[in-house]
Amino acid sequence: MVIGDAQVEQRAVDVEGGDPAIGQDCGMEWLTDVGLGLEYDTLRLDRTSQAWIDAGTRLRDDVAGRLGGSVVGVEQIGSSSVLALLAKPVIDIAVGLGDEHEFSAVRDRLEATGWIYRGDAGANGGHVFVFETKPRYRVAHVHVVDHDGEQWRDYLRLRDFLRRSSAARARYEAVKQQLASEFGDDRTAYTDGKTDIVHMLLDEADRAT
Repeated sequence: MVIGDAQVEQRAVDVEGGDPAIGQDCGMEWLTDVGLGLEYDTLRLDRTSQAWIDAGTRLRDDVAGRLGGSVVGVEQIGSSSVLALLAKPVIDIAVGLGDEHEFSAVRDRLEATGWIYRGDAGANGGHVFVFETKPRYRVAHVHVVDHDGEQWRDYLRLRDFLRRSSAARARYEAVKQQLASEFGDDRTAYTDGKTDIVHMLLDEADRAT
């Protein structure tokens, strides 16, 4: 499990989606006002600010409110949910789907509010949705996964461990910086390169509990 956006662009031309880039029309410019957003062909790391976290919380609450009883849980995840950690300026949100829930209902509700469906990334992100404030300029991802599944648990375990452990944050940052320096804007290589450190951090999180 690695939270990344390489799969998002790979599916951008393959899957039908909603009306693209209507974020500004939906009054969501407050996301870009705090420095969030990234073009598809670039990789940039900035330090997660409290403003990012607050924006992510607001967006999480918005998504949860729109989905209502059609899901079990909605959580803000990823490096942009960990204060001061280097991260892409993009909010990641996990949506936990219960056995009793239909994905089609979730898709309909998200697409109705401007989220663009990019397809099923399987074990590498679940059903992926992107929110754009202008064409090919994303500010947020939603990952719809099984609430009782490994991806949901790993998302929360990694986030919580990084929030607790300064040593874990430092190790994760060092790998991110090395990969960004080595691969530049090749986000697929960057995301794949994080796999080992993510697995190591999850193992450490298990031992620490």
